[in-house]
Order: sequence, then structure tokens, then C-alpha cells
Amino acid sequence: MTTVSTEDPQFQSAIEACAGALRRMAGYELHATLTQRMHELGERKEYLTQAEHDELLALVDFAQKRTIEKLEAQAALARLRAALPDLVSDA
Repeated sequence: MTTVSTEDPQFQSAIEACAGALRRMAGYELHATLTQRMHELGERKEYLTQAEHDELLALVDFAQKRTIEKLEAQAALARLRAALPDLVSDA
């Protein structure tokens, strides 16, 4: 097994890259037009065409997946901060 020092610049760079990606995902928000479209379709779901119904299901699925990914990124970032507080900032 290879041992890596937390002082190694490559290690620090890799951790910062991971933390940056996690921060972006943890702060993700659906675009307002997607949210608005989902709400519009949801408000009249009883009267949707098949294409609109399929669109609503796809939007809901997309939103659910992004929400799960956002929560997983927030949890992973918190774990990374706890494990390496000197390397992973809140910013």
C-alpha cells in the first residue's frame, strides 16, 4: 500500500480539485425556467397531453436525481472537511 503525505503538492491539488467539484455540486440549483415549467405542468397534470405528461415525468426525475446528487455532495464535502480541515476550506 502506498503512503501519501498530506504535504505532497499533488495530494493537496487533488483534494482541492475534489473539494471544488463537490462545492459546485453542493450549491447546484435547477434553472428557474425548468422549475417554472415543472410547476406549470404539475398544476394542470389532469389535463396534460401524453407529450406533456412525459415531459413532466422527465423533469421530476431530473430534479430528483440532481437533488440526491446535491445532498450527496454536501455530505461528502462535510466528510472531507472533517478529515482534512487544514486542506479543505468552506469557500
